Amino acid sequence: MDQIILSKDLHWEKVALCEKNFELKKANENNAHGLFANKNFKKGEFMFQFRSKNIVSRPTYLTVQMDDNKHFSLDPDFLQYMNHSCDPNVFLDTKDLSLTAIKPINKGEELSFFYPSSEWDMEQPFICNCGALECQRYIAGAHSMKTEALEKYRLNEYIKRKLGEAR
Repeated sequence: MDQIILSKDLHWEKVALCEKNFELKKANENNAHGLFANKNFKKGEFMFQFRSKNIVSRPTYLTVQMDDNKHFSLDPDFLQYMNHSCDPNVFLDTKDLSLTAIKPINKGEELSFFYPSSEWDMEQPFICNCGALECQRYIAGAHSMKTEALEKYRLNEYIKRKLGEAR
């Protein structure tokens, strides 16, 4: 069995500057990409206004969920390189189409969000290797998590509504 490399242990090289506040980087170990802060952000600070494009009725690996049958691609494209973490530092708001720091972020730090905060049932579930103290281990969307675990996270309105329906 291959040894799992935790996300925090990867060695990243800059690929491109995205806008002025973000950098796209690639990991030497596995060629994965990640989006990194190119400046410091304060907790609660608005980071970026994005747009939705390519709205589809079924999820794909790169879409974000807004409703039962409404999934969209992020615009600009560089936002698709934000990786998942069970200890995220940003919130991707699907109502306001905004990115907000949910904890202080230092320049050079990878940006990550909690995928189940916007995804009810993910197209491609995965085993998480974020290395967070309270890592959820298996990420398949909010539908597969206990309510108590989800209550620790900031969730999009759609996920809150789905949780209310499930009770």
